[in-house]
Amino acid sequence: MIHSKTLFDKGNLKYFFIWIISLLLSGLFKLIGYLNPNVLLINNFLVLLLVFGPALLVTIILVFNKFSNS
Repeated sequence: MIHSKTLFDKGNLKYFFIWIISLLLSGLFKLIGYLNPNVLLINNFLVLLLVFGPALLVTIILVFNKFSNS
């Protein structure tokens, strides 16, 4: 039988980890939005999350790639 790469190989577990972190963060933001229902309230904390959130996600991906290649 020819071994083909599947979604559940050891090398792809880091993507599941990032997926779980993303789901937990989105659930946390959903809970915060439910507890504080002020519509369109933009404060400094929200701006920081919107600016540095994607950069943090890219940094996590780069660190996982660095550790998986060494």
